[in-house]
Parts: sequence; C-alpha cells; structure tokens
Amino acid sequence: MAKAKFIKIGLALLLIFSLLPGCSSLRYGARLYNHVNDWIDESFLKENRVKASYPNDNYVHGESDPRDKYIYDESSPSSRVFIITDEDEYNRIFTNSPLDIDFEEEMVILYIFPKSNARDYKLKRMELKDKTLTVEIRLEWKWNDVKDGCMPGPECVAIKMNKAEIDEVKFEK
Repeated sequence: MAKAKFIKIGLALLLIFSLLPGCSSLRYGARLYNHVNDWIDESFLKENRVKASYPNDNYVHGESDPRDKYIYDESSPSSRVFIITDEDEYNRIFTNSPLDIDFEEEMVILYIFPKSNARDYKLKRMELKDKTLTVEIRLEWKWNDVKDGCMPGPECVAIKMNKAEIDEVKFEK
C-alpha cells in the first residue's frame, strides 16, 4: 500500500515538473509557427541569406553541370533574427501570412537558420532578462526510424507573442 502511494506521488511530481518548462512561453503568450518561408517576401529572403544551400540562379537544366544546381552560401551569418513590432515592417516582410497581429498588444520574432531535416520545432523555454529574450527551441522527436534529412536550405520560424521591451533575441537549439 505504501509502495502504491509512493508511485502515485512520484507520477504526480513527474507530471508537474514536465509541465513547468512550457510555462515560460505561456507567460509571454507565445506561439511558434514552423516552416513559414512561404509567408515571407522572396526578395527579403534573398537579402537576408544564412549559411545554407540555395538554388543557383545561373544554372541551366541540360547545359550546366548537375552539381552546380545549388550553391552553398558560406559568407552569410549562420542565423538571423528580426524583432517585428509594427504593422508596416510586418507587411514588408510577411507578404503571404495568415496571421492576424494586433501590434498594440503583440509582436513577431522571425528566426532564419539552416535546416537539416523537415521536422517541426517546439517552443521549450523563453526568458526575458535585461531586454534580451532567450528562446529555447527543440526539434520534434520521432519515435520511429524515419529518414528525414533534406537539403540544408534556409528555414524560417516565427513566434507571435505579447509585446515586450526587447533589444536582442538569442535562440538556443
């Protein structure tokens, strides 16, 4: 009987502690959106490249060497972050977004980085300290042995959240 009570208490504590890391994102009213590349203006993405593979604009099918179909941009930064706090900037960047943003109360963080697979990211933790927002995201874990690697191109995720005084955003993966 004591063993069953101990197990119940242990399970209750495990449940409570498993929910705590997600609470920090609730505090900011945050929601993460995966694979938002199609929401973003194509010229904006070209101007804000990251270290990733991109289609070669000079490639001609049947004439060019097939190995030249994609080029790897080594000169760009490994990631980029944009803090979007007003509607004009949002409309300049997000030309095809289904989101409804109230910029009096909300803001959007755009994170561009190189992808290596097609899985979704989950928002694990957010912490705002001294106007620096630290965001921890984790890849969705797969139970099966699915081969989900892909061309290491740019990946864009967006976080819609309550408006806050932020000067810098640091992402941890």
